Amino acid sequence: MSCVHEQLKASLDRWLEVHWHIHQIEKNYHYPDGVRYSFNSLIRSAKEIPDIISMELQNRADYKNSIKPYIARLKEDPLFSLLSTRRDYLVHRGMLEVNSSGSIGTTEGKKRPKISASFPIQPWESSDEAYQRFLVACKKDKALRSLLGPDCDSWPILRRKWCIPEFPDKDFLEVAIQTWQTLGDTLSSIISQLGGEVLDTTLSCQHDPYYIRNKEYSQEEFFRLVDGINVETGEPIKQ
Repeated sequence: MSCVHEQLKASLDRWLEVHWHIHQIEKNYHYPDGVRYSFNSLIRSAKEIPDIISMELQNRADYKNSIKPYIARLKEDPLFSLLSTRRDYLVHRGMLEVNSSGSIGTTEGKKRPKISASFPIQPWESSDEAYQRFLVACKKDKALRSLLGPDCDSWPILRRKWCIPEFPDKDFLEVAIQTWQTLGDTLSSIISQLGGEVLDTTLSCQHDPYYIRNKEYSQEEFFRLVDGINVETGEPIKQ
């Protein structure tokens, strides 16, 4: 680590922490408490970085003219500003307000739906719980089962999306990644200003948000629970 990076050691450590929270969001994406706690933690870590930068560099002679403008621009960034406001809300009033939506259908591989339709997934339920509701609905409604249920070449797939009300078109993961990259760009600008090597903000370890949002389910289980059929033999299951 260069001497310039040493001057921002705490800021860079917190930036790496934001990176870690991105992967926690990925890991917990289909579980409401886990994904909400992970996103809360990312917001908290991200909001602290501008103040840590100030603390680490404020005694430099060039801080006011060369460093502080970068921090000001970061705080004015629309997404970062909103998340900072959200963090203050969480500290003083409690839970993060989130929206959850989804769709269910079938796939034949590569986690891309062959056919799908909107299916409500409540913010308080896991994707598995929503899928169980879908199984019950298909068992009661043969038209629904015929339209969205699997055949012998496909299996069920659920697609979920989490977002905050102010950015309904941006998924949690997209917001998290954009926040990390915005912070990385600010830190890189400051590091470059100080004569150091800029950061890598490509996030090459990132899992594709498209695939994280999808969860596949068992063809065998669907045929057994909904149709009462052994998928291997095509014979009815004896009760």
